[in-house]
Amino acid sequence: MSVRPVSYCGNERNDLLAGRAMWQREYRVLDIIRRRVPENMQAAVLDVGCGDGTFLQQLDRALGRPYDYHGIDYSERRIERAQALPFNFRRCNLEEGIPYDDASFDVVYSGEVIEHLYNPDHMLEECHRVLKPGGLLIISTPNLQAWYNRILFLFGVQPIFYEVSTKSTMIGAGVLQRIKRQTVPVGHVRVFNHRGLTDLLKNEGFDVLASSGATFQSLPKAVQVIDSAFNVRPKLASVMVVTARKN
Repeated sequence: MSVRPVSYCGNERNDLLAGRAMWQREYRVLDIIRRRVPENMQAAVLDVGCGDGTFLQQLDRALGRPYDYHGIDYSERRIERAQALPFNFRRCNLEEGIPYDDASFDVVYSGEVIEHLYNPDHMLEECHRVLKPGGLLIISTPNLQAWYNRILFLFGVQPIFYEVSTKSTMIGAGVLQRIKRQTVPVGHVRVFNHRGLTDLLKNEGFDVLASSGATFQSLPKAVQVIDSAFNVRPKLASVMVVTARKN
């Protein structure tokens, strides 16, 4: 019996993509693809958890390359919205698999999705399966051991990103209650540190090529200034962006 995702195959915040600038983690992904994929290559790109497809649209505009773009998401409403774009979209339940043939893609990107899944191993197995030999997988996900979470642990405060309630983010928030007053749980099931994510990738047949850090856009602006300084240390950054190759 398949397990339904906590709430979706992608990120609820993808609904907010339209009309905004790309987040830092997305610029990281753009730069990775620009540097690692030949410009004249007829590359096939899959966005796992594509939401309404706006990031693919942003990627297409920024790169200006002859790529074949595809996206999958659990939300029927988001996929319906995405159909207005000139790309290929399918609805899927990631807990069941990715609805594409083996060796279909040169690049698979999954932004802020893996932490929402009960079975991240299966997701990575499927990413490995649909990638061509030597294809790239780019994963971004919140960091359980971000610099501020290490401090919060010391003071007995529930770390940011890790949710213990499906009703309220106030549970265990301690001194962070004022910051979290207007927030609701987004369905994080498994939150990784850097070693956990890279070990899992290696276990599923990937060679880890590089890691970079990105800021968490929901932090107060004053804290974001400090947060950006930790991007040079992915193990301490708010968001980890890891690039791996199918071996």
